Amino acid sequence: MSRLSVTFYRFSLALMVLLASSMASAQSSESSDSDDDAQVVRVNLTGLSDELERNVRVRTTLFSLDGEPAPASFRLRFLQRRAEAEIREALMPFGYYQPTIDSTLEETPSAWTIQFDVDAGQPVMVETIDITITGIAQTDEKFIELQQKLPIRQGTVFRHQDYERAKGLLRNLAAERGYYDAKLLTNKVAVELADQTAHVELVLDSGPRYHYGDIEFCCAHIGDELLQRYVQFESGDPFSTSELLNLQLGLSSSNYFETIEIAPNWSERKDAMVPVAVTLTPNQRDYYQTGLGYGTDTGARVTLGFDRRWVNDRGHRINSILRLSEVQNTGSVSYIIPGFYPPTDQYDITGEVTDRSYLEQRSTLYKLAARDIRHFDDWQRTWQLSWQRESFAFGDQPRRSSQFLIPAAEFSLIRSTNNGNNRNLIDDGYRVSLSLQGASADILADTTFFSAKLSAKWVHRLNEQWRILTRGEIGAIETDDFELLSPTLRFFAGGDYSVRGYAFQDLGPRNEEDVVVGGRYLVTSSLEVDYQINDAWRVAAFTDIGNAMMEWDTALKQSVGVGIRWLSPIGPVRFDVAQAIDEPGNPWRIHFTLGPDL
Repeated sequence: MSRLSVTFYRFSLALMVLLASSMASAQSSESSDSDDDAQVVRVNLTGLSDELERNVRVRTTLFSLDGEPAPASFRLRFLQRRAEAEIREALMPFGYYQPTIDSTLEETPSAWTIQFDVDAGQPVMVETIDITITGIAQTDEKFIELQQKLPIRQGTVFRHQDYERAKGLLRNLAAERGYYDAKLLTNKVAVELADQTAHVELVLDSGPRYHYGDIEFCCAHIGDELLQRYVQFESGDPFSTSELLNLQLGLSSSNYFETIEIAPNWSERKDAMVPVAVTLTPNQRDYYQTGLGYGTDTGARVTLGFDRRWVNDRGHRINSILRLSEVQNTGSVSYIIPGFYPPTDQYDITGEVTDRSYLEQRSTLYKLAARDIRHFDDWQRTWQLSWQRESFAFGDQPRRSSQFLIPAAEFSLIRSTNNGNNRNLIDDGYRVSLSLQGASADILADTTFFSAKLSAKWVHRLNEQWRILTRGEIGAIETDDFELLSPTLRFFAGGDYSVRGYAFQDLGPRNEEDVVVGGRYLVTSSLEVDYQINDAWRVAAFTDIGNAMMEWDTALKQSVGVGIRWLSPIGPVRFDVAQAIDEPGNPWRIHFTLGPDL
């Protein structure tokens, strides 16, 4: 091939490549222009309440195309006609059976717009409701109560959700109360469109009520005698799932078991009796705990603990803990014996040693106590008999010691309702505690004394964001010789849970060295308001007032402050800054605490 032919060939090849590239570019440009000019679907809806509109949008196919590229026009017209039927179906569960629906379809260069104007019309009202219980349950008080509380009622709008919920409540109560063979013989609704009324008829045949048969425990490492004390029902008692739930909660609170399965054996029911099987797997016998922390009352602290969850098959336990901090070091060991009903009753014997050095107060306490603790619903009652020996000194004074055999009683009541989103946030509630203790010089005591302290706290939600929290305590000691009372038996004020703005136990009578020595009387109170920013954070403002004193007419100390609350999964974490307004220079103090509102 000649040189000219080769040159012409190369030129032709280059020209073909250039033309192909230009055509591809043009096609790409046309495709891009076509995409930019594509029509989209716009679907509008007017005339309905928010609740009705939400359901219509979810139940109507056409709304899923809103904002999407438009399909062919014939497809849109089909979906428009189908949407009218879907809108009617979406309104029926709310009692609207005869809506008026006007729809239009308009085309513009950029969009197909479909407009629905809907008038829901008048709702269907419940004209008659006939609920009949047959079988044993017709005299059951729980069923009689439920019939008065069912969500569907005569004269109200007929809503399918209320009707289905009524059926569910009847079935659930039957299952809970042991009517295993219960059946809804009739469950129907007749809707009369002519007069917009609904007629409801429900007939529940309960059949027999079953009773508990034998309660059998499997695979337990704890003796049967103790396990039976957790059971608050007997063979032959009427069946109730709430009783089984209480049994599970009680066994779970013992910490003896890792898993607990409680199941009625319906396949083995006989003569209206159903046996109950309780299957248990043991927990780890020994439990160790360690922790690091900080509190403005205690400073940095370390916690070490060891629990033996059961010592023997009678369920006796040992709890021991060692707490080390900048203020005091405490070690204690408790031997715990389950009571008659173990989830609420127990006895324990506790030995404790506490060494403390703080604000020129020094003491070493040795204490042995026996307690009887009982719970009664919201109440707790504690009887205690303790012997304690304490050596102590204030400032540069020489150490002295005292001993006391002290009978004591404590009563506490806690009632509260929690925020639905956070169980650690109290909506409303209160706590009241009364502590009484004393000793006689005639029975292993260096002097006679009697002490009483009443404390209370109240939380009230004002609205969705604001709460008010108040607390107070008052105490008094009557004694033959106050100087012989050791520091743990005297009253002090100040600190995170007393009068903020002051150091822990920094308020009270002082000796000639200006060291706080504690008082015979105690008065403290607090008023706080907090505002919820979101589910996790609150801000607060507060004022505290109080003092420990030798005479009632001693002046009280006051502080004011602000704080931040983090509603953590383990409870509210509080960071407060408080100013002691009755002190020279109005000093500020930071307080950091963790714990429940009550």
